[in-house]
Amino acid sequence: MAVRGRSISEEVNELLHKRLAEIEGQEDSTQDALNYEALKREHVKLAEEVNRLIKLLQRIGTYDQLMEMAAELGLDTELSKADEVIANLLQKWSEDKTALHIFITLMETSKHKKAIEKKLEQIRLREEFDH
Repeated sequence: MAVRGRSISEEVNELLHKRLAEIEGQEDSTQDALNYEALKREHVKLAEEVNRLIKLLQRIGTYDQLMEMAAELGLDTELSKADEVIANLLQKWSEDKTALHIFITLMETSKHKKAIEKKLEQIRLREEFDH
């Protein structure tokens, strides 16, 4: 059984780490380490989902067409205008709506993945300066 997308053993390990940190007075650094590990796991999961969605759209045969339309509507590599592009895609896309919604899910997942990448980069740069 999974809790918040994690196994019971991961939950128990986190509780044990927290309790040990409290006992040893190192709660903050332990919590940071746990958050870092959770971010890494989430990033891998999102990267796999992005790849899965791209392959699905390629199999359907709509990935290139949707990417082209999204680019024409202003989608950039940072996905900074994703919400605006999604609204426009919903109005202008006249083909398979299932493919469109898979593509929107892809954009949303990619945006979330990019946000986590920025957090990981900040943590990793901070660790580099701390050592």
